[in-house]
Amino acid sequence: MTEQIQRVGMPGRPLGPRPPVAAAATITPKDIVSFLLRHVLLIIISTVIGTVSGGLAWFYVQRYYPKYTATTSIEVLPPGEGDPMEFSDAMGNKDLSYQLRTTKAYYIKQQSTFEQLLRNDKIRETNWFKQFDGDLADTIEDLEDNFRASPQRESNYIVVAMTCGGKRESQLIVNEMLNLFLKMQREDATRDIRAQLAEKNSQQRAIKSRLQQQEDALETIRAGTDFVNLGETDSFRDSVSVKLTALEVQRSDLETQMGMFESMIETLRVRAEGEFDEIIREQMERDPIAASMRRQIAGLEVNLAVLEERFGENHRRVRQMRDALKQSKIDYVKRQTEIAEIQRKSALRNAEDQKVALIQQLDTVKRLEMETKREYKELDNLRAKYEQFLTTRDENEELLKDMNVFIEKLNMQYNDPTLSKVRALGPAPEPLRMSSPKKIVYFPGGFMLGLMFGIGLTFAIELLNDLLRTPSDVMKHLHVPLLGMICHEEDDEDIEGVDLCHVVRQAPYSIMSECYRQFRTNLKLTGSGELQKVLLVTSGRAGDGKTSVAINMAATFAAEDKNVLLIDTNFRRPSSATMFPRTELDGSVAEHADFGLSNYLLGQCDCQDVIRSSGVEGLDIVDSGPLPANPSEILGNEKMRQLLEIARQSYHQVIIDGPPMIVSDAKALAAMVDGTILVFNAEQTHRGAAQRTLRELREINANLVGTVLLGVKSLKGGYFKEVYRSYHEYQQIQVAHQI
Repeated sequence: MTEQIQRVGMPGRPLGPRPPVAAAATITPKDIVSFLLRHVLLIIISTVIGTVSGGLAWFYVQRYYPKYTATTSIEVLPPGEGDPMEFSDAMGNKDLSYQLRTTKAYYIKQQSTFEQLLRNDKIRETNWFKQFDGDLADTIEDLEDNFRASPQRESNYIVVAMTCGGKRESQLIVNEMLNLFLKMQREDATRDIRAQLAEKNSQQRAIKSRLQQQEDALETIRAGTDFVNLGETDSFRDSVSVKLTALEVQRSDLETQMGMFESMIETLRVRAEGEFDEIIREQMERDPIAASMRRQIAGLEVNLAVLEERFGENHRRVRQMRDALKQSKIDYVKRQTEIAEIQRKSALRNAEDQKVALIQQLDTVKRLEMETKREYKELDNLRAKYEQFLTTRDENEELLKDMNVFIEKLNMQYNDPTLSKVRALGPAPEPLRMSSPKKIVYFPGGFMLGLMFGIGLTFAIELLNDLLRTPSDVMKHLHVPLLGMICHEEDDEDIEGVDLCHVVRQAPYSIMSECYRQFRTNLKLTGSGELQKVLLVTSGRAGDGKTSVAINMAATFAAEDKNVLLIDTNFRRPSSATMFPRTELDGSVAEHADFGLSNYLLGQCDCQDVIRSSGVEGLDIVDSGPLPANPSEILGNEKMRQLLEIARQSYHQVIIDGPPMIVSDAKALAAMVDGTILVFNAEQTHRGAAQRTLRELREINANLVGTVLLGVKSLKGGYFKEVYRSYHEYQQIQVAHQI
């Protein structure tokens, strides 16, 4: 398989599509508008149903379950009102007053307050109470839902209201709660403040005790250390930290020197003989033996020149002199090597001795550094403990200040003659109108619910649909080149009654035919010449329309006066014999087919016996032939390669109508051809199936030239319908000019 892939690969081009880069599938505002336009009728129907349902619900509740609300107000006096010692500003008074009103309102709606209200005999005699059959939990739950105590933000009032099915009963419940609350406030005011004062005084003493303990701990730490500025982190500096810093610097310097000596030793150990630096050359200049050798070499060179001039280059004495000169030079090089080796060993021993000294010095510094770190850590822990005590002391001092302020306020409230801070404005009147249901709630509510349901259903339909319906779906989810999209037959009026496999020939002015020509143009721009001469057309599964694409693509190439060969390799579902029936000499359809591709691959005929004319100028056909027992194996054998090579030399373009990727036949072909074109069907190809098909092509290193999206419908909110309309107008003008 590796040899096959290498054989069909083109230089400088990858054999397969690059893996898709993971990207977030975002929804653009344009997509949202398209969703809404495509399902506008569903949204309208849902909105109408919601509005009608809201109206019916209003009518039913008004007739059978009316509600009445009785309301009164409780005035909450601002805290500190009339107090000469009040020092807070107006905004502080306003916020504190609202906080007090919120507390009072919460007190009204407490479960214990509701329980005391339900012990009232008047409340127990009402129909509202009797409907719960004595179930206290259900009764309190109804009070929590329908009894309201709302503090007002901009006024000093708490609005108290009760909603139930009777006018007088709602009035009774509100008034009884009002009386109960005022009584409880008068009884609890003094007791609550006294209890709070006792609690806060106890907390104050506890805080003072903690402060004293923390001061004692700080004094103990200060008395036990020699550093007077302990805890002042901004200016703290002691001899231990200075010593530690110096030791770290010294250790760093020693480690640097150690690294230098180790590098020097390693260099000296691996230095090859014959590498002479300036020091070696200087030693050679001072060496008397080397100087004698240089003089000898110089004398021999002079003698050699004299002998060559007297006797010629090939004379015996000349050769002897030349050999002597060569031997002298060799001896001189050996002397250089000996001096270099002596120098290298001397430098190596010196470096190793210095390294041993550095190791001893480094060990001493590390030991001192470890001892200093332990000493510094102990001091650092002591300082951290001191800072922790300081922080805790400051927090307790702030807490004590706040506590003193709070206790002072409690004393002021305790001495205030209006301790409860609440008074009633009067009993609640009997309500005159129903509080529920309201048209302004039910009708707009039904409208909005219906609208939201319709929009939600629209998005659910669109987002749960994982078909590749538009070119943007292919680009967004598959990240593969899209060479063309073929419109749906319903969007093209010119192809009515035309076989979709022969649209290019039978309806040349149709939109679908133009789509195929655009696909051909895009395909040509992806490569040139021999790079994409043999193309395989396949799909993820059967029925996606690959045969229509292959035949029409072959027709577009044939229309350019090119010789095109269409090979039908789908043994299981052959189509070429049906789309291009064989004819006899008299023009009648042949009853029996001749040899096909399977006959050639099984060695039953020659390749010229399976190629026939299609009846279309420039287009030849190779039928699939009888179904063999092992289609995948014969498609992958050497004879198929030979057929493609012959076709590549004889035709401008070779189109293979392959089987779908659900069978292994397509994979065998994809490894042989120059390029593969994958067909997706907008009405039945799902994203997952398309991604699986692409993954299978990548696994065999197939060269995926691009994809084609077949059967693209013009959806509402899209631009295809406008494109189709513009093409019709343009085409009609062109045809009129030709006439």
